[in-house]
Amino acid sequence: MSVFEGTIRSNALEMMTSLTVSIPQGLDGDIPVLYLLHGLSDNHSAWLRRTNVDRYAEHAGIAVVMPEVQRSFYTDMEYGLSYFTYIAKELPLICRNMFRFSSKREDNFIAGLSMGGYGAIKAALTYPENYIAAASFSGALDVKSRFKVTKDLMSINECYAINNGVIKPRDDLFSLASNLAGAHTNVPDLYITCGLSDFLYEDNKRFCAHLDSLSIPHCYEEWEGAHEWDFWDESIRRAIDRFRRNKQ
Repeated sequence: MSVFEGTIRSNALEMMTSLTVSIPQGLDGDIPVLYLLHGLSDNHSAWLRRTNVDRYAEHAGIAVVMPEVQRSFYTDMEYGLSYFTYIAKELPLICRNMFRFSSKREDNFIAGLSMGGYGAIKAALTYPENYIAAASFSGALDVKSRFKVTKDLMSINECYAINNGVIKPRDDLFSLASNLAGAHTNVPDLYITCGLSDFLYEDNKRFCAHLDSLSIPHCYEEWEGAHEWDFWDESIRRAIDRFRRNKQ
């Protein structure tokens, strides 16, 4: 694997921001790519430090882009920066120019854990034309529920900075899924995992039930585990294997 770790300039954020990119050796042009999103208390380096994602991705022949979004909840913040625009629209263009990643839908994937799981599914439901597949591990998939219990995730001040105390339809996965089902658009292959002992377990079950009610295809898997890296390492291994099969 070749690993780039440095900073790039984002026009959406109007500042420099950190980025880690892992690229399998021997690939040349139109490289398949996974955008892999971190959780609330992590940063762009967490996935590479805490899991074997680079080994799994190298075996699958997929590059991995791991961006930095602070504690933004992958949202164009009410009182802050436009992190969703950066992740979903600007970052892929930057990476294609820098690393010759493929722009084809069938070569683009997105995934994340916890807050990043929310961000990944949000990107996939907002721009389904951009991704062939998306995955969430222990995702904060019901933000209306989470933001009512701020002590679980963040302070009241942070919540108001992100959304001014109101979850808009564009930031609500339940609303986005409903809109997508009504639009008769090709939905990315959705893969969702959650540990049986995870504090977000009920949120994940509730969201998957909503997908079922809309007849949106998805794969949900659960096994013993909590909100922890051992669970996420196994989740990303399974997800990348699923992504690899999607390309065959």
